[in-house]
Amino acid sequence: MPLIKATPPNNIVASLDKDIDVFFGLDKIGLSHQNKRACVRLCGEQPTKDGAELVSQLLDRIAQNRSSLTELGKAARGKEMWRWKKNRKLRLATTSLEVRVERAIACSLNDDWVNQVPAASGLTKAREGRRSVDIIHRHNAREFTFIELKALRPGERPIGQQTPLFAAMEVLKYGLLLLFCKKNRDVLFPSGIERRPILNANRVHLEVLMTPNCYLRSVKKGPFHIGWLNRLVTDGLNELNEYQKLTNCESGVQFEFSFKVLPRSFVWGDEDHESLVTNPEGSLRWNKLRDRIVEAIEKRELALLL
Repeated sequence: MPLIKATPPNNIVASLDKDIDVFFGLDKIGLSHQNKRACVRLCGEQPTKDGAELVSQLLDRIAQNRSSLTELGKAARGKEMWRWKKNRKLRLATTSLEVRVERAIACSLNDDWVNQVPAASGLTKAREGRRSVDIIHRHNAREFTFIELKALRPGERPIGQQTPLFAAMEVLKYGLLLLFCKKNRDVLFPSGIERRPILNANRVHLEVLMTPNCYLRSVKKGPFHIGWLNRLVTDGLNELNEYQKLTNCESGVQFEFSFKVLPRSFVWGDEDHESLVTNPEGSLRWNKLRDRIVEAIEKRELALLL
């Protein structure tokens, strides 16, 4: 399927969301993959779609956007893009459970875990919104995991941007952005990649990690049926992997994809957040909170694929 016509881009991810909606046929019924109704509908239909086509379209769009930005004189080099640095800022005023858990992970785990890593910032001269990978884990110099984190309080149900569909598309885009940047790193990062060890990756695990209720459509109607979505993304990435092998792509990345779930026993309440903010690092209370976070990460499991 050819790329849809788009207005001149003002950033490298312009029209990616629209391409995703067109791919799934959501544009025809006035929905977006960022809407819970879209996830409900697609998981009910379990459409048979070509994941390789989606991956190819998104990669083509990223390359086309960069080319158009260059022609328009709007291209720039991302100074902070893919930088390896923790964001450890903890504030009592932070109300989002997702941000609280993400920051707790960054504070609790070692330097092989970083958060809020810019994946598309600063590649244009235009003002852009933040587009960052929630959490990245470095297994070794060549292998990393990108985590798209979604967290809801007990009893809450997902809205549009907390569904498996939205989360899967987000982490997929980040993986493909990394591949594009790695292939073009001499142009994008002429001063070198010392601050960007991620660009040395040759294997990346793309992971959606959510609390159990993010996978639940409702108590009465049960979980989202996401087996089809897992197959679609996995098949698309597998075909990309095979193409890179066949073409001996030295700057390539081998991808894997999975849906994972935090333990049901894991709860991060208001008191936990406040204690992490107010207790000094290394104190008994702080260490107990750190241990809970570490245990939750270690015990995360593959989500049930129905």
